[in-house]
Amino acid sequence: MVAASRFRTVVVPLRRYSGAAVAASITFVVILISSHLRSTQQNNYVRVAYAWLHGRMWIDWPGRWMDAVQYNGHYYGVDGPVPALFMLPSVAIWGNAANQTTVAIVFAAIATGLAWLLAERLGVTDLSTKVFLTMFFVAGMDVWWCAELGDVWFLAHLCSLTFILGALLELCGKNRGWLVALCGVLACGARFPEVAALPLLAWGLWSGAFAGTVPPRAQRIVRLRSFGIVLACWAIAFVGYDELMWGTIFDIGHTVYYHADAWGQPTGSPFRLSYLPYQIYSFFFRAPVLVEWLQQPVWPYVKPDPNGLALTFTSPALVLTFLAKTPRNVVVALWITTALVAAPEFLYYLNGWVQFGMRHALDFLPYLFALMAIAVRQRLPNWGVILIVWSAMVGAWGVWYWNSFVRTNT
Repeated sequence: MVAASRFRTVVVPLRRYSGAAVAASITFVVILISSHLRSTQQNNYVRVAYAWLHGRMWIDWPGRWMDAVQYNGHYYGVDGPVPALFMLPSVAIWGNAANQTTVAIVFAAIATGLAWLLAERLGVTDLSTKVFLTMFFVAGMDVWWCAELGDVWFLAHLCSLTFILGALLELCGKNRGWLVALCGVLACGARFPEVAALPLLAWGLWSGAFAGTVPPRAQRIVRLRSFGIVLACWAIAFVGYDELMWGTIFDIGHTVYYHADAWGQPTGSPFRLSYLPYQIYSFFFRAPVLVEWLQQPVWPYVKPDPNGLALTFTSPALVLTFLAKTPRNVVVALWITTALVAAPEFLYYLNGWVQFGMRHALDFLPYLFALMAIAVRQRLPNWGVILIVWSAMVGAWGVWYWNSFVRTNT
């Protein structure tokens, strides 16, 4: 009887996570196949991890094709350092030949499993609805495309996305302050705009709104205390990292890069209100391009603009987010956080540059995905299914186009 009881205790959690495991596994296999097992040349995080293992902060810069900033006689990576932590094991074995793309695919698969679980925690019980939501998550945004290429910026997006989903999932469950904070700071250390999401995480711990319970005041204080301790440790570590890198407690990497970039300005900040019209155009109006020769359409007839494709064309299923109504406090908090995280993206001097879709939208995808799950937990309308399928097909087209005409080294 005791053995049978223990067996049931093990089987129930396995069943609970089986859907997420299947979704993650399918995602991993599909993206791995579409990647052609390539290893990206934009493997900045491999080089950062290699530098750390050799007791320095500057990287072995291979040439102008790799983004890096020259500072005090050396080249440095300017992107958030957290993804490099996850490159350390493979870099310790293969050095600068480690495959960064494979790590990006692993993060995409884990994020997919977490998205499935988050949809369940937010009340989605219908299997087909979870499948459609997960399909949109992987193919309807830039998750698939970013993972199959695995470039430095794409790995950062996927890493941040994974940890924010982990934090939201914990808010829907046990609400352990230290774990929510750990996920939050790891996300921030991959993509800096996620700093704007920290108030949401703190509010979620205090209110218990995501879990649907109001914790006692003493428990709230304990949660926020552990949350604050982890944040303080992260702040100290990040200041130390900047001191080692730049000789100052401030992160000046992106500003130095902006001043040196031909698309930037020699002075001032890379975040300016004057860039807002360009970003609005990119996110909402940038359309596909006709492929023509002498005014006659030629194969493949239509292609994505090399500087991106608006969410209007790639991800129309996002309109489902506007159906989210209750619980009102959670819905409002998610919309506010979406706006806060998106704000620096709309003021930055680049929209993501050479890309399919709008990859910067991945920074606020977790909050939009949560809103979508809340919106359709009772019923996914037929028109919503059509928009999800459209979004996924456009995403698959983007992967096909990039493999066929842009990143053809297989």
